[in-house]
Amino acid sequence: MFYSRSKRAQRLMVCLMLLPAFALVLGTFLAGTAISLIQSLDYLPFIGHTQLSLQAYRDILGSTVILHGLVFSLAVALVATIISAMIAMLLAHLLRPYTNQGGWLYFLLQFNIPIPHVVGAVAIGMLFSQSGLLARLAAAAGMIQQPSQFPVLINDQYGAGIIMEYIWKEVPFIAITLLSILKSWVVPYEQQLQLLGAGRWQRWRMVTLPFMLPPLISSCMIVFAYTFGSFEVPYILGSVSQPTLPLLAYEAYLHPDLQRRPEAMAINMVITLISMILIAIYMKWGETHAARRS
Repeated sequence: MFYSRSKRAQRLMVCLMLLPAFALVLGTFLAGTAISLIQSLDYLPFIGHTQLSLQAYRDILGSTVILHGLVFSLAVALVATIISAMIAMLLAHLLRPYTNQGGWLYFLLQFNIPIPHVVGAVAIGMLFSQSGLLARLAAAAGMIQQPSQFPVLINDQYGAGIIMEYIWKEVPFIAITLLSILKSWVVPYEQQLQLLGAGRWQRWRMVTLPFMLPPLISSCMIVFAYTFGSFEVPYILGSVSQPTLPLLAYEAYLHPDLQRRPEAMAINMVITLISMILIAIYMKWGETHAARRS
């Protein structure tokens, strides 16, 4: 059937091949979301709550701690995404002339992609904390008198350590995506414009940038959604007095008082809702962009 000339049969075969993975991913997501939604509505039979209520949502929307956590999470995710995208664009342009020199370049660029965020967070902490390697080297070099005088970059109020870890991890991911476009799809169009007398800036503005935008925006949406909902990196590198939204959900979930379980699930639903809104915006933008190009 796969080699059939019928496009309908080929599409059916592709759908059947993707069905196991799709069912596993979608089933896990829908099951988790449904459980979170039900418990966020205060339906917890194991503690005697069987009446649906929106009280948990009223509580978190009226809590300044939750709102500060939401704003802080959005700010950290936005700053990390923007900086990662800018560095990745610069890196992709710098490495573009060397993409045909073998796989060593891609190996060096993407060596940290398989490394878990937890390992990256621990490494960032060991490097940039006031008891870390850089603080001790600065003290040994006489730049500061004691390692404790090193700038506070880990567990700080501004999430500097969290942002640094996200940048370290996400820049290669975005750069690899951009390089795959720059080394193949863009080249013929740039050569045509060059033959017509277009300068470097004109080629970048009229060809390179329009081709880069779709993968750049899709990569940034993935990075933003992940960094916004990430738990482990803020848990290791964040400040106790400035928690992110996932940390607040985690604390509420682990609280011995099960009466706070709806609060944890309501926070999870807010995180899920924001992520779904981002996906909807991206899909709408993708449809509009594809319609303009066609």
